[in-house]
Amino acid sequence: MRKRSENLSKFIAIAAAEEQKTGRLVGQSRRQLNEHVDRLGELNAFRHEYLGKGLSSGSYDSAHYKDYQGFLSRLDAAVRSQKQIIADSEQAVEIHRKRWMEKRQRLESLERVREQYRAEEHQQEQRQEQRVLDDLPPGPSAFNEDET
Repeated sequence: MRKRSENLSKFIAIAAAEEQKTGRLVGQSRRQLNEHVDRLGELNAFRHEYLGKGLSSGSYDSAHYKDYQGFLSRLDAAVRSQKQIIADSEQAVEIHRKRWMEKRQRLESLERVREQYRAEEHQQEQRQEQRVLDDLPPGPSAFNEDET
């Protein structure tokens, strides 16, 4: 007959695989978040650089000024969009992190139950061995004492 702790080991292996998979998703979503933050930094740096160059060149004709303002407007829209992407990514990281914590807690609970089962099984084995020893006939030394 299989022990309860051995039966539980299958579930623990499945739970461990799920926990690891979810952990990888957390790492992946954090890397994506970092990439999005880096992209926002690049956009802001480019916008700052473009503003500096545009203002220092001096005079503008109306067409050039309109193109300049249009480009800045599109750049500002890209910055806003990137900020929204970052907010969404932060939310995804948090969702994945919470799922990972749930998977981790489930795995730890299963491992605690398995250890409890193992301890119970060990105690049962000890009691069974003691019963076997108690049922053995007395050794030869007990017979020798009666003869003297």
